[in-house]
Amino acid sequence: MSETPRLRKALHPAARWALDGLGALGLVAGTIGIFVPGWPTTVFWIVSVLCFLKTRPGAVRPLLRTPIVGPAIVWFLRWRPFAQGGGPFAAPTLRKRARVPPQ
Repeated sequence: MSETPRLRKALHPAARWALDGLGALGLVAGTIGIFVPGWPTTVFWIVSVLCFLKTRPGAVRPLLRTPIVGPAIVWFLRWRPFAQGGGPFAAPTLRKRARVPPQ
């Protein structure tokens, strides 16, 4: 039995502009972090990837292919710290509901 694919709900144009702006800002801030010592890069690029995944999924691929930062972003996306029932930031009630043992 094949499951029907879930269609993505279209974003409101204002939300698309806001996510694109935040993603571009994170990309610029992360690029500055390459040249300025002590300025983080990966955190800003993770924000960019999360924003661009909603608005421009094709723009994410070059960021994930970046040699040092790309694997860190992929690790974070697979980690899913805010997912229901797992990760260190999940609420204890969600763990009980999902029957996932505490870590």
